[in-house]
Amino acid sequence: MDDRFTVANMAVEAGAKVGLFVPDDRTIDYATARAARPFEAAYPDPGASYARTVRIDAGKLEPVVALPHLPSNVKPAKECESLELDQVFIGSCTNGRLRDLELAAAVLKNRTVHERVRLVVIPATVEVFAEAMKRGFIETFIEAGASVSTATCGPCLGGHYGILAPGERCLSTSNRNFVGRMGHAGSEVLLAGPLVAAASAVTGRVTDPRELFGDDALPKGGEGE
Repeated sequence: MDDRFTVANMAVEAGAKVGLFVPDDRTIDYATARAARPFEAAYPDPGASYARTVRIDAGKLEPVVALPHLPSNVKPAKECESLELDQVFIGSCTNGRLRDLELAAAVLKNRTVHERVRLVVIPATVEVFAEAMKRGFIETFIEAGASVSTATCGPCLGGHYGILAPGERCLSTSNRNFVGRMGHAGSEVLLAGPLVAAASAVTGRVTDPRELFGDDALPKGGEGE
């Protein structure tokens, strides 16, 4: 479910009007446990036709980052490794759920945040924060040198600590990197997933996590929510 939320969220940033997943049993179970009132799931009409069908083999995708100042300005992380960072932010509605924190913690376990980098970690909800504490993720972040805050949008929109100063560069797991999004108009925001973000916090520069783990040893994470 956590991965579906991220894809649906970023579909809009990529230009879609909306990003939808056809409900399955997992979706219904998730919604039922949280819905404040009865609901009826919406499904495509049987035999519905579509203007275009695109199939993507997710297993062939590689870690990427979105460079300033658009979410669509995407390049492979390994092509951006000369970009040094002042801050890394792991959180937001896009990548602040339990699976995201699990992946970041797997990278940061027994590692230390680079001396030049401020790492800010903010779970998306109180529920996520509580479960992350139970599983030891919060302890891992603190031991690595991160600052962990209570659930909030935080620096995603420049509304909490972690606001960028002129000339600073941040790698964020949020969904937008427009001019001035996280602070001063003279700062830069790059976007990435939690694996790239955590690896970059360790090295102090944009980093393909395979540099730390190898091609076949990247953390997979559990089912999240």
